[in-house]
Amino acid sequence: MAPYPEYPIPRVEIQRTRELERLSVLDTAGDEHFDRLVQLVSAVLGMPVALVSLVDRDRQWFLSRLGLATQETPREMAFCAHAIADQEVLVVPDALLDERFRSNPLVLDEPHVRFYAGAPLRTEEGHNLGTLCVIDREPRQLCEQQVAMLKLMAELVMRELELRRLATIDPTTGLYTRTSFFALAEKEQGQGPRQRDAPGPAQHRCG
Repeated sequence: MAPYPEYPIPRVEIQRTRELERLSVLDTAGDEHFDRLVQLVSAVLGMPVALVSLVDRDRQWFLSRLGLATQETPREMAFCAHAIADQEVLVVPDALLDERFRSNPLVLDEPHVRFYAGAPLRTEEGHNLGTLCVIDREPRQLCEQQVAMLKLMAELVMRELELRRLATIDPTTGLYTRTSFFALAEKEQGQGPRQRDAPGPAQHRCG
């Protein structure tokens, strides 16, 4: 058993993960558009770590990252696994004081997460695929304007993801292109049975 509480599973987990797969961005190379957004949110909010995190079945995978070396972590350790269970920004001012995270290896060891804020990446169908999140190694807090800024930038990340998805669809037929279709089919075949659904700018300062 993990030494920390289990993460919540969204009620529509199967549909959520299928929608994530259809984006065809997991395990892809870095992208300058997402990297710019990550750099921007880091600078605006004054955070040393910023990530576009996609929550897969058993891991979180970083589509873009700043200030963090690892490419993915187990889902059970992911703060973002908790963030996608809600529609609002999850703010953890001090992880050592939060019973969900105080025994988490990501808090006790590298990268020593103390502060976390994650805005869900929500699709038009209402599925949270991951987050745009920021992390600090010291306790922090965000004001309302900063939370609103993080949500706005998460919407920009989601818009970029949707543009990626549209690029895999033939504009005439509305169907997936041949390449995209076979890539998705290969993923479906390799995953086996699924479980059923479970029920440079200046920093933005307040004041």
